[in-house]
Amino acid sequence: MLIIALPHDAHTASAGYAHVHADGHSVLRSATGAAATLSSHAGEVVAVVPYSRLSWLPVTLPPASQGPRLAAVLQGLLEDRLLDDAQQLHLVLSPEAEAQARTGGPALVAVCDKVWLREALAPLQAVGLTVQRIVPELSPSARPVLQVMGEPEHAQSVLCHAQGVTLLPPNTAQWHAFAELTSNDLQIQAEPAMVARVQSTLQRQPLLQSAAQRWVKSSQSDWDLAQGEWAQGQAQRLQRALQAAWQTLVHAPAWRSVRWGLAALLAAQVLGLNVLAWRARSDLDAQQASLQNILKTTFPSVTLVIDAPLQMQREVDLLQQQAGATSSTDFEPLMAALTSVLPAGQTPSQLRFSQQTLRVQGVTPDTQASSMSRLQSQGLRLHQEGNDTWVLQAEGVK
Repeated sequence: MLIIALPHDAHTASAGYAHVHADGHSVLRSATGAAATLSSHAGEVVAVVPYSRLSWLPVTLPPASQGPRLAAVLQGLLEDRLLDDAQQLHLVLSPEAEAQARTGGPALVAVCDKVWLREALAPLQAVGLTVQRIVPELSPSARPVLQVMGEPEHAQSVLCHAQGVTLLPPNTAQWHAFAELTSNDLQIQAEPAMVARVQSTLQRQPLLQSAAQRWVKSSQSDWDLAQGEWAQGQAQRLQRALQAAWQTLVHAPAWRSVRWGLAALLAAQVLGLNVLAWRARSDLDAQQASLQNILKTTFPSVTLVIDAPLQMQREVDLLQQQAGATSSTDFEPLMAALTSVLPAGQTPSQLRFSQQTLRVQGVTPDTQASSMSRLQSQGLRLHQEGNDTWVLQAEGVK
């Protein structure tokens, strides 16, 4: 995953973007570089809108306002509350707003300047880098979160709460006006340079979080500002969902036990298959050894065993010939076997038998798998020789 932090001033985007390579849950590496240096093969590309470029406005949606008319309804609700023309602003409803639009009810709207967003993304588009998702750096949270960023000389404190995202005044004496800061559920996150100041000012231990870690956390947001002219098709959204699910399964700490379980199951399966293969190989070796022993015991003249069943059949045929009996490779047995695979009514136009091989012309044998399998069970092989000649002979006879 490639996470790109968009600059507050779009004109500085040509100089370079701060970006993070991540697995969806942790930072792999971070750097700053021009758009041309960013890899288009880094996986999902996510752009992060700085908190300073977003406003959060509450609205009350009327019932049955979903569908194509939702944009017009939204512009009408915000018309008197916006300083700029609504057509020049990018308006995005909260992720759960689709259900609220059907029944009516309160919702939050993220507001962003379209011109700034176009200019901030232009260098990326110019080098062929497709941004698949656009997420806010900070977004409203049911549990209040205080984000302290920057350096001691240029610190910024931002409060994320259920109603939006608020930049706090530099003077901490004025913070008593924000009830969320006194909540027992308040979570404080600070960049490394601000940890000591937060401890001394608030008398609380903050959670250390660098800018890169904050951007990775932002990439997990349910908010997706890639709508309207920045929207992508259903196929891309499905691909992103599958990528996110895979990243969660592979890297999320909450799924660690599942990963261990799958690894143990896979190891057990591989071990079990190896044990079964070893047993099957042992049984086969035992059977082959038994056949060789039977062959050597029955026919002491055989000293080298290559194919025990075939050699045994040849020895039996030789004994039958010496005794004047019919063997399986004589004319009569071969003809009887051929008759079993000939369609009714077919009569050969020519027969030739020599060296345990029967050649037949003027017929079309049944070459289906069942017929061929029946011949193979008798140790025979049927194949075509030329256009009109079929050859029937014992396996191993050339």
